[in-house]
Amino acid sequence: MSDEREIKFQEILKSLLDRSRATVTHKKLASAIGVSPTTVSHYVTGRIKPSFEALVGISVFFNVTLDYLVFGERARKPASDEGQSLRAEVQRALAESNNYAGRQRDLVLRVSRGLFREVERVARDLLDDPENFGPAGFLTDEEAMAIESCAVRARLMMRSAPADIKVDEDGVGSPGDYFQIMADNLRMGRSYQYIFYGRRSAYLPYVSTYRDLLSKAGVDPAAVHENLEFRVLDSELPTGLVVLELDVTQLQRREPVLWERFRDGGIVDGTLVYSGVRHHDALGGVVHYDAYLESTVRMFKRDWEQASLL
Repeated sequence: MSDEREIKFQEILKSLLDRSRATVTHKKLASAIGVSPTTVSHYVTGRIKPSFEALVGISVFFNVTLDYLVFGERARKPASDEGQSLRAEVQRALAESNNYAGRQRDLVLRVSRGLFREVERVARDLLDDPENFGPAGFLTDEEAMAIESCAVRARLMMRSAPADIKVDEDGVGSPGDYFQIMADNLRMGRSYQYIFYGRRSAYLPYVSTYRDLLSKAGVDPAAVHENLEFRVLDSELPTGLVVLELDVTQLQRREPVLWERFRDGGIVDGTLVYSGVRHHDALGGVVHYDAYLESTVRMFKRDWEQASLL
């Protein structure tokens, strides 16, 4: 139809993020609207369409109208009579601005109330059902990613497909849940070391996919060459293991709740270790304590020296 408007959400969101790059990251926007940084990345690429609540949250975050966010159009103003005075123009503009600001505040208030009621409902469900409480040492995927974003070095022992990437039956790769965290860390000069356990040929496609996806994501090839290493060991591994050497100051500032949970048990000399778990409840892993942490670190060092380059 002639009056149909073109949706430009991806283009506008990318433009808003680019213009605010110095102060706004995917993680900061994600935290403000209640989604994951990966979901924000998918909004930009068009892989996921935002919900109405997410659209409202983004418009409030960047202080733009929904018309501009979705269609790239500034607020339309009615045509003025040629004889209308400058004073009348100013008064009308102020009235429109006040009306918009009032509607925006009202909408934000309604959304906030709805979210608060939903949080209360979920909290009551959790309190009423003891099965919703897991052991204190469990990490969800989201918590594991938050902690990894504060890691200066990640050492991973993998017995199966990694969570950073996905490779389908035709060998086509795509980013996994953890990929954006890894790419951001590599951009900052932080390092990753992978040991894959099993047949060398089984993991060659993953190594190739890693490098291809990082190149497409714009990560400097020099940073990838310097800070990303893969080795393989023809041996068995009961479960995947992750060793994270943390920037403790950053973790305290960005993830104070996780810091409080693990600072006296779980984080030892700035290092946290967990066993990876792939489960329908989306648990990211089980944290290792004391002697188990130390033995895992020793095991990684031993196997790293014995493994061959990929």
